[in-house]
Amino acid sequence: MLFAFRRICLGLVLASPFAAVLVHAAETYDLTSTLKPGQSQTVRTSVEVKGNLKLNSDGKEVTTVPMLVQADLQYNERFLAIKADGTLKAARHYGVAEAKIQIKNTEMKQSLRNERRLFVIQHRGEDATLYSPIGPLTREELELVDAPGSSTVLAAIIPGKKTAIGDEWKLNNQTVARLLGLEAVSEQEVVAKLTKVEDTLAIFSLDGKITGAVGGVSSEIDLHAKANFDLKKKAVTWLALEYGEKRAIGHAQPGYDATIRVRTVAEPAAGTPELANDALSKLPLEAKPEQTLIEFQAEKAGINLAHDRRWRVMVDRMDIAILRFIDRGDLIAQCNINRLAPLPKDQPLSLTAFQKSVETTLSKNSGQVLEAAQETTKDGGKVLRVTVTGTASEIPIQWFYYHLTDPQNRRASVVITLESKLLERYPALDRELISGLLLLDTPSTLDEGKEPTPAKSTKEVGKSAAKKNSAVEKK
Repeated sequence: MLFAFRRICLGLVLASPFAAVLVHAAETYDLTSTLKPGQSQTVRTSVEVKGNLKLNSDGKEVTTVPMLVQADLQYNERFLAIKADGTLKAARHYGVAEAKIQIKNTEMKQSLRNERRLFVIQHRGEDATLYSPIGPLTREELELVDAPGSSTVLAAIIPGKKTAIGDEWKLNNQTVARLLGLEAVSEQEVVAKLTKVEDTLAIFSLDGKITGAVGGVSSEIDLHAKANFDLKKKAVTWLALEYGEKRAIGHAQPGYDATIRVRTVAEPAAGTPELANDALSKLPLEAKPEQTLIEFQAEKAGINLAHDRRWRVMVDRMDIAILRFIDRGDLIAQCNINRLAPLPKDQPLSLTAFQKSVETTLSKNSGQVLEAAQETTKDGGKVLRVTVTGTASEIPIQWFYYHLTDPQNRRASVVITLESKLLERYPALDRELISGLLLLDTPSTLDEGKEPTPAKSTKEVGKSAAKKNSAVEKK
């Protein structure tokens, strides 16, 4: 009787709603990725950005311009290295990489060159680097493929353990940064939650607010996302991000206030010839500085420049190109490049004449010559270099004046402006930039003897870019 009574009581308990919750809660699902080096997948990512650009052309009033960006990325991906410390390396071959951009009444299209469809993405510590082992990318190409919702982050957003419906877990700062394309995260409260399981799909959500930065420019994000983890394939196969982002205006970039929607679909797949061992074996698969250069193609001025990613192009005209060096959000230096008309080959510019030209410029800005030197390049070109120190707006400044003549008698004047106190941090900033500069053929409308045009100080370099932003606003 006692045994029977216990059975009856147990049956009543198990039949109650409370017991159903207990039984249901006891069921867990293993949300662990089995991703290993050598595995491949096909990936498609679509991105939509809709909102307003924020411009500060005159340094005072902020104006807004409506923008719409729609991008489509399709690629095959092969994982080359996966380590417990978070180190990851993968090779990608893009079949499709294109974007349509509308800024007010101006429409643009971007795509990858055929010779730049092979990429390597590398995660190491806090650094995440995307580059092409084939050669330098343009800024537009890099920004096109460096999209949020990266397939290499999918395995990091799951808990890596058995999880019950309703369980929550938090993402670390590094994962959040890579998921949203941020360089750093200072604060975040992103919480993931397993919401339900349907057949072989475990469905979870991601929600939270994030404060981070890109290039030292602050960004505020309110994230809402969903993802599917395939219990049989042991992988996240679908991710949908939707978030509002408010990004501040930087020294070389406009800010924006926008809603961003990202959809990423990833499916395990067989390897492809483009990512086979034979195709990759002779390529540089390590993200060294020479592999991460940006290629600036200034067709109007006839300039081709391979430069550090921290240089940003501000002005690209036939008479001048202007770049800024931005490091962690700080404006470090400016470079002005002027194309010059050829001189008669029997009357080349001497170092003495170039120094006098620089001294003429110094009459407008207080300064003195520290050094004057001449070099011959490997291909027979000539480089004249005059280093000047002085003050501008009461700030100690160092100017590097260059006059370049290549073997074809094409010429350019280059002036790099840098605060004196920063010389120790960036000791070879000028030489690194000059080493990547090539002169191309250009229309014969160049000035015969134009004086070098320096920036006065890093606080005043923004004036030269005002016309560029104003042109965008007027369209």
